[in-house]
Amino acid sequence: MSCDVLVELERVIRDKIASQDPSSYTYTIYSKGVSYIARKVGEEAVELAVAALAEGKRRTIEEAADLLYHLLVLLAAQGLSLEDVCEELRRRRR
Repeated sequence: MSCDVLVELERVIRDKIASQDPSSYTYTIYSKGVSYIARKVGEEAVELAVAALAEGKRRTIEEAADLLYHLLVLLAAQGLSLEDVCEELRRRRR
């Protein structure tokens, strides 16, 4: 099973960052810097944990999607990619 939507989302995020459109949520959080984005990732991780413990499967899925989105923005802000993370996971599997 693959999750091509993550690759597509990463491309969309990079395009939105490159556009420098101030009306874009992606560009807005990107422009606030790594520390802001990292805090957003932390918030989303907590929201995911709460959803998993008390809010049911649908909310867990929604919060997991939010976390993945913000994680991809953080990676982009650091000049990293989903492929970098995949490569690390492959390395650990060996």
